[in-house]
Amino acid sequence: MLKFRFMAAALLLSSFVPTAASAQDWWNADWTERRKVTLDATGLRGVTEEVKRAPVLVRLHSGVLDFSKVKPDGSDLRFLGADGKTPLAYHIERFDPAAEIGLIWVDVPTVAPGARQDIWLYYGSEAAKPVANAGATYDGEQVLVQHLSDNGPPTDATANRNQVTASTARPTVEGLIGGGASLVSDSAIRIAPSQSLTVPAGGNLTFTGWVKPATAGMPADAAIFTKLGAGGEAAPARVVLGLLGGVPYLRVVGADGTASEAVAGAPLAGGSWAHLAAVVRGDNLTLYVNGVAVGQAASALPELAGEDVIGAAAGLPAMVGDIDELGRANVARSASAIALLAQSQNRGSNFVGVAAEAEAEGAGGHNYLGVLVSALTPDAWAVIIILGIMALISWIVMVMKGLLVARTARANSKFLTSYGFANRSQGTHSGLVSEQLGSSQPDASLGRLFTIGQQELKARLTENANVPNRDPHAIAPQSIAAIRSALDAGQAREEQRLNRFMVLLTIAISGGPFLGLLGTVVGVMITFAGVAAAGDVNINAIAPGIAAALLATVAGLAVAIPALFGYNYLQSRIEEVSTDNLIFVDELEKRIAETYRPDARYALAAE
Repeated sequence: MLKFRFMAAALLLSSFVPTAASAQDWWNADWTERRKVTLDATGLRGVTEEVKRAPVLVRLHSGVLDFSKVKPDGSDLRFLGADGKTPLAYHIERFDPAAEIGLIWVDVPTVAPGARQDIWLYYGSEAAKPVANAGATYDGEQVLVQHLSDNGPPTDATANRNQVTASTARPTVEGLIGGGASLVSDSAIRIAPSQSLTVPAGGNLTFTGWVKPATAGMPADAAIFTKLGAGGEAAPARVVLGLLGGVPYLRVVGADGTASEAVAGAPLAGGSWAHLAAVVRGDNLTLYVNGVAVGQAASALPELAGEDVIGAAAGLPAMVGDIDELGRANVARSASAIALLAQSQNRGSNFVGVAAEAEAEGAGGHNYLGVLVSALTPDAWAVIIILGIMALISWIVMVMKGLLVARTARANSKFLTSYGFANRSQGTHSGLVSEQLGSSQPDASLGRLFTIGQQELKARLTENANVPNRDPHAIAPQSIAAIRSALDAGQAREEQRLNRFMVLLTIAISGGPFLGLLGTVVGVMITFAGVAAAGDVNINAIAPGIAAALLATVAGLAVAIPALFGYNYLQSRIEEVSTDNLIFVDELEKRIAETYRPDARYALAAE
């Protein structure tokens, strides 16, 4: 129970002290709205190492964005890094305010395994100019990206701008990400050779893409992606990613016609999207399905300087089905990078989360707490930390003391019930001496007082039993006075117990505002000293420092006011218990005096 109380008090303190997250500075006052975008890698399987320069898909829809506050072309969208200051490169695959859909690719500097990070989406600036840059969204090793959106012929989104020379694929709105393309057996997207697409002998290569094979009409051996050698389709050198009876394979054919294959163990399900990746690292081939390595082989690449072909090529028909988000890199991507692509781009992915509530700044700026916290000086922080400790202590005292008083009051009520019943059921003398009422309610202050009186009474009755001719049930007035003195001492100790640590609340009530005032005065002095040293006297230079200095006074009042209310309430409850103790002591004394009053025989014996 005590541990719980301390945890509750600590949580309360944490809500009182401003945090770094709540103090996130607004990036630019020209942008009136922003959203927090959380990248959560804790649920990603296979991401075991840091992935750098990760192109992350941010899906926007009416549930997370008010499209009426964004410019129709999305040109006022801005993405900032976790520090809230560093702009991130991005480009728009699709932004449709009428359909309330936005597909944005953001270049995230790093994704750490099992970690969460927040980036920021800003929008709502009428004066914003377009800054989206598809080429800057990818690192220099990414040489080809085909989004295959449904609003035009296939184009390369990288800075290389590799040219599509022919395309017989049919655009479709049913892609995995926005639009896609549908292939039949003779469909092909042919991309002209270029320096960026050339792979040297023994080089590295990565191909990634989403495929949805048709449920029927699939050729026995169908190509998805082919990279040809310099001799084109007439020469043997090539690398092919395809399906053999629905089973994915990666085939490398050398200049001498020898071939090596990495083959998956199971066919792809027809009518369902799957992520395929082929990685060639030196003399090793690795095939991935949905981010998991499913096949390997040993082979090095020949020199490949011909076309890149998606679909039918080199005598092989195309896979029948849909394709989307195809990419090629002249580097062997890591297994973690492949797993990140497969899991972050999927429709059911929870990797990217956009906050449903917007944070509004407005042209004049409304992020007051961030301004205040950022302007706090070290001395103000020291005062606020001290006040936070005082608040924590005062809340602990109030909680613990409130529980103690409530527990004592309940136990006293139960004791009085038992005490009244004992008076009725026991004999005149035996009820006070033999009844073990004090131990029945250990939390009752009345029970402890009753035990004191009972012990004092028993001691005097024992003395009477050892004196001849003395009434064993008679006690002298002096003994009654001694018993009352013991009861008064016990009552005083009970009152001390109830009031213990209450002084800490009075310290918080009286000292909190003065400490806050001290922080404010020192903060104002430092602000004016800084302005004087800089020689820049304007309201923008003075206002943040003074406002932050006043935050110390607010903190002092926030400590004192709850402590004042709690102190007054607890004092009223303590007075109730103390009054009950006093009444019970008076009643017990009178009952002892009446029950054990001396008679004539006792008086003669005493003489």
